[in-house]
Amino acid sequence: SEGRALYQVHYESSEGQGSAFYDMVVVTTPLHPSRSNFTFENFEPPIADFPGAFQPSVTSVVHGYLNSSYFGFPDPKLFPFTSILTTDTPDLFFNAMDNICPVNISATFRRKQPQEAAVWRVLSQQPLDKHQLKTLFRSYYSVQVTEWQTYPRYDAAKSLPPIVLHENLFYLSGVEWVASSMEMIAVAAKNVALLAYNRWHQDLEKIDQKDLMHKVKTEL
Repeated sequence: SEGRALYQVHYESSEGQGSAFYDMVVVTTPLHPSRSNFTFENFEPPIADFPGAFQPSVTSVVHGYLNSSYFGFPDPKLFPFTSILTTDTPDLFFNAMDNICPVNISATFRRKQPQEAAVWRVLSQQPLDKHQLKTLFRSYYSVQVTEWQTYPRYDAAKSLPPIVLHENLFYLSGVEWVASSMEMIAVAAKNVALLAYNRWHQDLEKIDQKDLMHKVKTEL
C-alpha cells in the first residue's frame, strides 16, 4: 500500500471469528483496562492500556406511581416537575430522576399526570433496593435495571491519551478525558476524520495551523 502501514484486524462477531486488512484504523472504544478487550501486537513502540477508571452508574427504569410526599408534595396532583436533580449529598441514594416519554410519540400522546402511573428513569451509583424503590414510589409495576460505565473519573494530574497511536491508527475516545458527552465525541469524530484525510493526502499544511484559532474566532 505505497509504503504505508497495513493493519490486520482480528475480530469476533455473532457469526464467528474473522480478520481483515485495512490501510487505516480508527479506534472508537476506550482503551482502558475496565472498558477494553483490545490487544495490539507487533507494534514498536508497544501500545499499552491507558491509566484511569470510569465512574459506574445504574439506570433504573420504573413504571409506577411517584411518591410525591417524599419530595414535599403530599397531594400528587400538585407535583409540578418532570425532572428531579440532586446535589452531592452522601446520604442520598440516587443522583437524578426524570419522567420519560416514548421514543415514537403519536399525535394522541399526552404526558402522564403526576398522580398517574408513569415511566421514570432513576440514575444512581448502586442498584436500588426495595426500600429505596418504596421511598421514591408509592407502588410500581416493573423495574428494569442497567449498570454501565458512564464517564471517566477525572483527575487533573492525568495526561490526555494521544490521538495518533501509530501511523494511520487513530484514537477517538481520548477526548472523554477532557469532557464526556455525545457532543464531544461528535466533535472528536469530525476532527479525527479531517486529520486522517489530510494525512492520507499529505495536505500537511492543514494540520496544526498556526493561525487556526484566529480563523475560528473571526470566521463569523
